[in-house]
Amino acid sequence: MDAMMLAQLKRSAVGQAETVHALERELHREQLALEGTKKKIEDLNHKLRDAKRRLEQLNQDARKAETEVARKIANERS
Repeated sequence: MDAMMLAQLKRSAVGQAETVHALERELHREQLALEGTKKKIEDLNHKLRDAKRRLEQLNQDARKAETEVARKIANERS
């Protein structure tokens, strides 16, 4: 290997090191974004469970109220 080939090899190594560094930064950035997205998903799942629970409670309350109203109407007719 002569001096020119060695210099080219070193330039290639520097270029590859820059590529590795850029990819590491990009990977880190994406990992942070993923963690943020996971947290958002957890929060949305929690909100969805709470909303479904509240909806079911409201539906139960509505069914009870309908039964009461129907009973009241039936009693008034009697």
